Amino acid sequence: MQKVMSLATSVTAAIVVAVILTVYGCGKSSSSKQVQAVSFCSPSATGKQAGEKTTYYRVDNLRSGSIKTEKGWNVQDFAHSMFNPNSEEITINLKMVSDDSKFVFSNGQVGTYTKTYQIKPMFGVTDNVYICPAFEHYKPNWPVSAKANFTGSVEFSGSKPFYYFMLHQTPVGESNDLVEAYYTAWIPCEYDEPAVWDDDLKQFVIQYTNHWHNETSWPIGWHSTLVIKNNTDQQVTYTLKHIPFYGGQYNPKNGWITYFREQVVSVPLQKHEEKKITLMELYGWPSDNMSNMEGCLLISPDRIDAAKSGTTANLLIVPNESGERLHDGLP
Repeated sequence: MQKVMSLATSVTAAIVVAVILTVYGCGKSSSSKQVQAVSFCSPSATGKQAGEKTTYYRVDNLRSGSIKTEKGWNVQDFAHSMFNPNSEEITINLKMVSDDSKFVFSNGQVGTYTKTYQIKPMFGVTDNVYICPAFEHYKPNWPVSAKANFTGSVEFSGSKPFYYFMLHQTPVGESNDLVEAYYTAWIPCEYDEPAVWDDDLKQFVIQYTNHWHNETSWPIGWHSTLVIKNNTDQQVTYTLKHIPFYGGQYNPKNGWITYFREQVVSVPLQKHEEKKITLMELYGWPSDNMSNMEGCLLISPDRIDAAKSGTTANLLIVPNESGERLHDGLP
C-alpha cells in the first residue's frame, strides 16, 4: 500500500496515466478459423465476442475520433485488451490501416500506424486508440489525435497464440463540448462476455474484466458480474483466479491505496446449480473505495466432466451507479 500525499505522486502515474479510459464498448463480432485468423465484422452491432486464442486478428469497419458538425462534436471510439496465456513472453504487433492513405496518426506516421507490445507470461495489457483532450497532458501513446477521425482496420499478430478482446466501437456521442461528447459515447456501453475453454491451460478463460467504481472521472462506473453454472450431475468446485493488469483502490477515510493483486477463491456448485455474483463480492473489494482495474479471470473445475460444455460461464459488465464522487486525490 502507498499513502496518497499529493497529486504529483507516483500513484497518480501508476493508477491514472496507465489506465485512463481503457473502458469498454458495445458490439457484435463473428469469427473465422481459416489460417488461424479471426475476422470481426460490423463492430457497431450488438452481440457476443469471438473468443478463441490465435496468432492473428483483424477488425474491419472501425472508427475512432471526432468530427465537428453543425450539432457540435461527433465522437466514436474503441479499444483493445490482450492476454498472453503462454509460459513465455510474447511479442504482439499492431497495425492500423486508415481508409485515407494521407491520414496522419498522433506519432506522425501516415496512412498506417504500427506498435509493438511485449507481454509477459500469463498477463495482459489494455490499450486505447483516441486521445481525448482531457488526457492529452498525460501524453498517452495512442494513435488518434483529439481532433482527428480514423476509419479503417486494425490487425494484431503474435509470436504465439494469444487472446484479443475487442472493446467494441461505442455509440456516437454528440455534444458542443468535445470531452463531453467522448464521455457520452463511452458511458452507456456494456457487454456479455462468454468464457472460453482453453485446452492447453485446462481452464476457462474470461479474457477481460473491468472494475471502475466511485472513480472521479467516471461517476457512473462499471461492475463485472460473473454468472457460472454447473451443467453436470455432480458437485463441482471451481477455482477462480483473477489476474489484474493494473489498478488500485483508494480509501477516502485514511488516504491509502491498495494495489490490486492476483486473487484466488473457490466456489462449490451443486449439480445444475447457477450462481451470479459480482467480482467485488467474490473477492471482497470494498464498496466504498475508489477503484479502477482491468484484468482477466481464469476458472478451473475440479472434475473433467465440468470442462467445455460441462460448465457455462459469462461475465456481464454493465454501467454501475456507484454513488457520489468520493475524493479529488486522483485526477
